[in-house]
Amino acid sequence: MPELEEALRQAKGESYRAKQILRWLYRTPVQAIEEMKDLPADLRRSLDEKFRVSGLETADMRRSVMDGTTKYLFMLEDGNMIETVLLLEKARNTVCLSSQVGCKYSCAFCASAALGFIRNLTQSEILDQVISIRCANPSMNITNLVFMGIGEPFDNYDNVMRAIRIFNDKNAFNIGARKITVSTCGVVPGIEKLKKERLQIELSVSLHSADDGIRSKLLPVNSRYPLSMLMKACRDYIKETNRIVTFEYVLIKGVNSSKDDAMKLSTLLKGMKCKVNAISYNKIPGSPYEEPSEKEVGLFMKVLEAHKVNAMHRKPKGDDIDAGCGQLRISRMKK
Repeated sequence: MPELEEALRQAKGESYRAKQILRWLYRTPVQAIEEMKDLPADLRRSLDEKFRVSGLETADMRRSVMDGTTKYLFMLEDGNMIETVLLLEKARNTVCLSSQVGCKYSCAFCASAALGFIRNLTQSEILDQVISIRCANPSMNITNLVFMGIGEPFDNYDNVMRAIRIFNDKNAFNIGARKITVSTCGVVPGIEKLKKERLQIELSVSLHSADDGIRSKLLPVNSRYPLSMLMKACRDYIKETNRIVTFEYVLIKGVNSSKDDAMKLSTLLKGMKCKVNAISYNKIPGSPYEEPSEKEVGLFMKVLEAHKVNAMHRKPKGDDIDAGCGQLRISRMKK
C-alpha cells in the first residue's frame, strides 16, 4: 500500500484512490488501467504513462478426472514458464504457487531440479498466478495459498513476503494469514528471518528423512543445513511464534518408509509442537524411486501414532495430469 500511495502522489492523485486501485487489480481484475472506471480520466492517463497491468499467458492446462486437481502452465513475458496448481477439497480451494523459474536445490525426487534455476519471480508474477486462476474460475472462492510449487520461497524472500502482504490485505485478496503456507526445503536463514515477521502464516518444512545421510541424498541442502541445525531453527521458530511447524515427508519405497525410519522420525520430533504430512511418492518418468505399498505406509503411520506424533497420510493428487512439481513444465520443455 505505501508504494501504491507514493505512485499516486507522483501522479497527483489522492492517497485514498489506492484502495480503489487495489480492488481493480485484485478483486475484479482488469487488463488495463483505462478500465478502472471510478478513477478520474486524467489520473488514469497519468498512471498509464508510468505503469501497466501485468498478466500471464496460459500455455497449457490439465484437469484431473480423478480428483479435479487442475495444473496450469503459465508463460511469463520473457518466455519462461512456471506451474501453478489448483487443489480442490471439500472445505477449501487451494492454489499451489511457484516462487522461482526453476530451482537450484536439486532435490532427488523433484522434476523441477532437472532444468535447473533460471531466475526469481517478481512480486507481480507471484500475484498474477492467483489472478489468472481466479479469472479462469470466476465463481470459485480461493481459500488457501501454499508456496509449494517450483522454487525455494526463501531464496526469493523479499518478493514472496511482499506478495503475501498483498494476498492478506483486506483491500486486495483478503486471504487470512493462517490460510497461507510457505514451504522450505530447509533453508535455515529463511526460517530465522520469518520468525521475526510477526505474521500468522504457516511454515512447512520438507523433511523426508530423520537420518542425515539419507536426507543429504534426497535433499542436498542438508549438507549445508544438517538436521541438528534445521531442528534447532524449527524449535526456535515455534518458541518465538507459538505456532506449529508442519513437516512434509514424501514416502519412498526402500528409502525412507520403513518402521526404523518411522522410529527415527518419532525420536527427532519428540516434544515438538508440530505435525507431519506424509505423502506417497508421485512417480516421475525416469526416476529410480517408487511408491511404497499400502502395507508399508500403514506400518510407518502406526509407529508414528504409537509415539504420539501428530501425523496424517495423504495420497498424491493429480496423478493423471503430471501434477507433481515441475512435471508438466519439463514435459513441455522436452517437446
